[in-house]
Amino acid sequence: MRITRVDAVPIAIPLAEEFHWAGGAQVGANLVLFAVHTEDGVVGWGESVCEVPLATAEFGRAIARQVVGQRIDDVEAILAEIWTRGRWKTTPQFTQFVVSGIESACWDALGRTLGAPTHALFGGAVHEELDFFGFPQGDDAATLAAAAVGLADHEVIYLKIGRPRDDDAIVAAVRDAIGPGRTLRVDPNEAWDASTAIDRIGRLAVHDLDWVEQPVPHWDVAGLARVRDAVTVRIAADQAVYTMPQLERVLEAAAADVVVQGPHDAGGLLPFRRQASICEARGLDVNLHGFVQSEISFLAHAQVTATIPNLTSGNQVMHQLLAERLTVDVDVSTPGGKYRLPAGPGHGFRIDDEAVGLAHERFLRDGAYVTIESAPS
Repeated sequence: MRITRVDAVPIAIPLAEEFHWAGGAQVGANLVLFAVHTEDGVVGWGESVCEVPLATAEFGRAIARQVVGQRIDDVEAILAEIWTRGRWKTTPQFTQFVVSGIESACWDALGRTLGAPTHALFGGAVHEELDFFGFPQGDDAATLAAAAVGLADHEVIYLKIGRPRDDDAIVAAVRDAIGPGRTLRVDPNEAWDASTAIDRIGRLAVHDLDWVEQPVPHWDVAGLARVRDAVTVRIAADQAVYTMPQLERVLEAAAADVVVQGPHDAGGLLPFRRQASICEARGLDVNLHGFVQSEISFLAHAQVTATIPNLTSGNQVMHQLLAERLTVDVDVSTPGGKYRLPAGPGHGFRIDDEAVGLAHERFLRDGAYVTIESAPS
């Protein structure tokens, strides 16, 4: 039951099409897979999202030296060891993104060892089915509206805005395409200062928005609270709540109506579940955050998300943006935005060693993908 080895595998996977957001245009996913091996031959898998896979992999290998030799069922002790010995806590957000992949792999290995799904290790699922958003892709109003029509069976439609485009035209076109009865959420990804956010949200409110996610920079909690007080649309906090102290500051400032958070951001499945419980105690719902990630993250995160009572509809799903799969023998489609957990142990998948090998070879050959500037309108 003890951990004997932790492997870090940097990979690069192309996207099916360009993904546009306030930070630019993304054409591929940079990821690091972590494989946790136990003395009885079980292997658990986890994934970290990143910009520079080599740095993340090397950072993870250094952290893993404190993990090897630990019991696979002592995840609390593993996390305590990481956060109390060494200087990892001096870079908390980066460390959390790296640790999340290792911690998730530990839960997968533990579930496989016990023959139990990961959600059973967190008290069991309280949702038989999870609901995920429809995520239209494109870089102009007409393309996004057409893509939204193709997602007519989804309860929630989610748009990236805050780019050098006409947000009013984009949101209007998508609202017109999906009709008045569907939930529409937008995310400018920290693109505005507080005054600009108040003005933009005031104009966009005519399109019946459910919420606006992280309109101001993550560090400006006072600005986020100011925006929430000034607009009629609900405000969601995302990048402002990565760490526990950040979440506490947002809650104390009453700066958000809902919290968008996930295991990558929080530093693992267990820290994410803890943060969700804190939100529940404060009367706030939680929406699962997504990154450009593979189905390995999707499956792991779905397991713990299903145990959260204060969960919203329209949770974030992004593995469908990737052009390649890394697992076999598991369904990762979300028809109509709906998903039921697989029945297998751990996170419920079998790794495709050949696909991982090809993605690793691509990274070694071509290097990491770089986010590019969106073409001018």
